[in-house]
Amino acid sequence: MTGPAEGEATEPSGEPAAIGTTPADGPTPKTGTTPAAGTTPDAPAGLNGVGLPERPRIGVGRDGRRLGWIEFVVGALVYVAVQVGVGGIAYAVFGHLPGAPGLLAISAASAFAAVLVAVALRVRTPGALGLRRLPVRTLALAVGLGIGVWLLSRVLIVVYITITGDHSDPQQSLTQFAGVAAAFWVVLLGGLVVPLGEELLFRGVGYGSMRRYGPVVATIVSSLVFAVAHGFNVVFLAVLVLAVLNAVLYERTRSIWPCFVTHASFNLCSFVILLLLT
Repeated sequence: MTGPAEGEATEPSGEPAAIGTTPADGPTPKTGTTPAAGTTPDAPAGLNGVGLPERPRIGVGRDGRRLGWIEFVVGALVYVAVQVGVGGIAYAVFGHLPGAPGLLAISAASAFAAVLVAVALRVRTPGALGLRRLPVRTLALAVGLGIGVWLLSRVLIVVYITITGDHSDPQQSLTQFAGVAAAFWVVLLGGLVVPLGEELLFRGVGYGSMRRYGPVVATIVSSLVFAVAHGFNVVFLAVLVLAVLNAVLYERTRSIWPCFVTHASFNLCSFVILLLLT
């Protein structure tokens, strides 16, 4: 006998799921535990210790179709193709790459295009990307986490330079802009639009695709891909830490919004400091 093909819904086994888990999210622990007061049996642990009302499966659509290797690979290919293609066209037309706002716009467009193509293949459900609402207090905590990671990143940059002697930063061009209009677009795109696109891609599609192998594998793979996509440079370690944190947030909350808020807070700290210095 053969099992169901990848992406097809499976029939329930008839056995109750263990507390706090779903059958598609990994091995079933022993039953018999008692949920904490004020929580539902299947509620995940929220950032503030309060149980959430439901525990949807990560990367799974309404009809049971789930993200997999097809979405992971196609998303990565589209992401690279759009960046290289649009950047190449701009260079061919103008003889140079766009300025910081243009580069950020290309980055955002490539992320959103990759997400749209990957999800349109089979799943076609926003919920599979973690687009679920959360309490405001949870998002407020995510702001603090983003600022905390940014502060930690200053130390990690020094550690990276000390170990490697490498001061290069391929993303330095994103900080080279002049004028109020350019500053507005850099902050808007780099601080809000790009983080949303990247979280939908690297956590929504990336983590969601790998979640079938367990949270540890999903965290390692999606975080490394995210860090490598930003280049081996002075921000590599900081970006890796941010990616791991957001993978944990996604696993615990089952929503992409805390990841976006943390990422946006991290980026906005950099741009605000840059604007103050210039």
